[in-house]
Amino acid sequence: MDNLIDVIRLNLQSASEEIDKAAALCGRKPDEISIMAVTKTHPAEYIQAALDCGLRHIGENRITEGGRKIREIGREKAVFHAIGVLHRKEVRQAVRDFHWIDAVDRIEIVREIASRNSDTDLLFEVNTSGEPAKKGFIPESAVLQEAVGEALALGLRIHGFLTVGPLSGDVKARRASFKMLRELRDSVALSLKQELPVLSMGMSDDFAEAVLEGSTIVRLGRRLFGERIR
Repeated sequence: MDNLIDVIRLNLQSASEEIDKAAALCGRKPDEISIMAVTKTHPAEYIQAALDCGLRHIGENRITEGGRKIREIGREKAVFHAIGVLHRKEVRQAVRDFHWIDAVDRIEIVREIASRNSDTDLLFEVNTSGEPAKKGFIPESAVLQEAVGEALALGLRIHGFLTVGPLSGDVKARRASFKMLRELRDSVALSLKQELPVLSMGMSDDFAEAVLEGSTIVRLGRRLFGERIR
């Protein structure tokens, strides 16, 4: 465990330095950006090690796997985010185990969450890359405005949006994807007169670019822990 903590601490320091540099380039303060440790496929000891290194936000892609680890670690020990595709049949467990559901990708899931009288914090996933394999709301302000408006009317807490950058290594395309989400957020927030402060953008390969375009949470898995355990 000590060696694992050392590895994570070094990787976290390196990632934090990149965030600091990107923030400086665009006139932002580094403390505006939070790092989420993504622990998909890693055992619970990796979550504990991340917490021991000072991280607070933990992301899990799989509801059942994540729920098991949350119970092992203790729900009160961290802020747990469900960041993967969420099916309707999983909503009950998701709102029970996780503090945040970050990848709400369609209005049916919004309504299912509301039916559970959930006080879970939510982000809407938007497919800004246009890649057909990805989930998410289409990137149109009118569509998002209607969805956010319905969620608010149902009493849900919507804090902002999430996106996954293009799979290609094209830096311009990735930045354009992140910029699109920021502009959509600004448009919806203005139209609804609703604060939507959270932009979850950027992963291990593109988080610095996401920071340049306004990300407030970067989701780091491999960058902190190395390759996933299969």
